[in-house]
Amino acid sequence: MTFRVKAAVFLSLLLLASPARAQFETGAVLGTVRDTSGAVLPGVSVTLANVDTGIHVLRTTDERGAYEFFTVRVGTYKVSAELQGFSTREIPNVKVDVGARQRVDVELSVGAVTEAISVQASAPLIETDTSQRGQLITGDQTRALPLNGREYSALALLTAGIRLGASNLTTGGTPREGTFNVNGLRSTFN
Repeated sequence: MTFRVKAAVFLSLLLLASPARAQFETGAVLGTVRDTSGAVLPGVSVTLANVDTGIHVLRTTDERGAYEFFTVRVGTYKVSAELQGFSTREIPNVKVDVGARQRVDVELSVGAVTEAISVQASAPLIETDTSQRGQLITGDQTRALPLNGREYSALALLTAGIRLGASNLTTGGTPREGTFNVNGLRSTFN
């Protein structure tokens, strides 16, 4: 091949390349809308509003009363649901973390269109849609922790299911950086 052909192939490959994106920079909010008897409600308008930015997205429940918001940025949101003939329901302080699938089930009661029910206190939401475990350690939490030797990989030990590798436990000396077991797997799989 000549130099010009090689250069043309290289430039065409360079133009076709797409930028790499982070894998888990968003979460999801999903749930089911039911009435007070437990029957699902299709056609309900569900709004997800970011408390900090004011940006909101609207979805309509399907025939099973289910809704889902994909690629939701990390933050605090308010979920509201409304359907004609039912009271509007608002659920504030829905916290979305990286990679989380936050379930917010909504129950609507029969009422006037102008009547609205706002929940002020609620139990912490538990993610039941996946068995994936994870934890988000913020920059403020990192700065508040006493890190012996400023070893960044020691932060992994704060997450559930992680412990020091066997080589660190038997030597009694300085642990090797990054040798920890995640959910029972050997440190070579990290």
